[in-house]
Amino acid sequence: MKRIITICAAIALCLSACAQKSNLRQIENITYGIQDLNSLPQEKWDEIRQLVLQATDNAETAENYKTWEWLIRIYENDRAKMLTEYTTNGNKFTDMKAFFENEMNIVDACEKYFKLIQTPNDKGLLPINDKELEQLKAWVQSNAKASRSNLYVGATQFVYNEPAIALKLIESYYQSFNSPLYADMNLKSTDKYYKEAPYVYATVLKAVNGDKKKIEALLKEALKSSNGALACQELITLYDEQGDTANKDKYLNYAFENFPQTNVFGITLAQAAITNDDFAKTIDICNILIQRQKDGITPITDEAGNELENIWMPHYLKAIALFYMGQQDQAYEVFVEGDKTYPNHIELVVGAGMAATKFGNEHFSDKEVCTPWYEKAVKYLSKAEQIWPEQSDLWGNLLYVCYHNLGNKAMEEKYSKYAE
Repeated sequence: MKRIITICAAIALCLSACAQKSNLRQIENITYGIQDLNSLPQEKWDEIRQLVLQATDNAETAENYKTWEWLIRIYENDRAKMLTEYTTNGNKFTDMKAFFENEMNIVDACEKYFKLIQTPNDKGLLPINDKELEQLKAWVQSNAKASRSNLYVGATQFVYNEPAIALKLIESYYQSFNSPLYADMNLKSTDKYYKEAPYVYATVLKAVNGDKKKIEALLKEALKSSNGALACQELITLYDEQGDTANKDKYLNYAFENFPQTNVFGITLAQAAITNDDFAKTIDICNILIQRQKDGITPITDEAGNELENIWMPHYLKAIALFYMGQQDQAYEVFVEGDKTYPNHIELVVGAGMAATKFGNEHFSDKEVCTPWYEKAVKYLSKAEQIWPEQSDLWGNLLYVCYHNLGNKAMEEKYSKYAE
């Protein structure tokens, strides 16, 4: 009985191997005489796919390198077909997800194939000779290289709407940097996406609630990339959520020093300094921000010429700091300078009126001093009324006070409804 079982096992193994050889022979018959496989009709590719999938499903034949060679060719044919559709469809994919998943299939299959052609059998022999090995290495590297960069591109396409897909793509991309398949390509120096990838990887991990320590490490790695400012903002947010004030402040200051192309970090620091009653620090920070804007280091408009958000804030925060320091005349000048540079922001316009009113009040006993300041206040408060009539809570009472102190009874009566 034992002998019968042994014989049956041997027969099964032989049949399995024969099935594999039969499949390969059928593929060879299908492609016989074809110099360019791209010219093969699609129905023939469907036959080849069926034959190869039968081999990959067989545990005894799935590790044959020829099986994986044809699997790569199938994926490459799918790739060519989808790229043709992309071109004829106005540079739009019929199924973008399918394309990038196929790119990942190519890379993964090439990895497997590369391993198999260098794996010796039980007798210590390679499945191919040295000359064939070098040729096939070059072939598989070429195929893998053509697709692996697209793994990063694909991840950027799905990072927000389908992060699970993006995660598979970016992880496959990252694994390639340590793969023997690309050992002689020096990818960390030659890959144009290498420095940009950490930010995308971190964003994907964040979207799927991944390991926060890994996210933190990737964001730090991304600081030197073109996404450095975004990565730094993410780090600041991360530490803020963790209640880690020391690291939050560390990276906020790092961002202020290293990313002058945006003013958001300096504005945040200036606001924090005001909260801490460190008005001198606020003024120092705002002076730097204002100078950066004057020098063109920090852009003030977008490509369409529209004013960027919060570009007026450095003037406003500097003026507020001066106001709290009791230097209302200087605060007024800064508010006015801000309004001339970035017109029609209610905070600057009302700020100028408020500072002038406050200065007039403080010199009320000297009519020659206070009168011109009330008149300056009226100029800006009236401008606020004209442009933002619905914002009477900001300018109404101040106008009433100014006209009252100027002794203008008619205008005082007009604005008496705003008196507090």
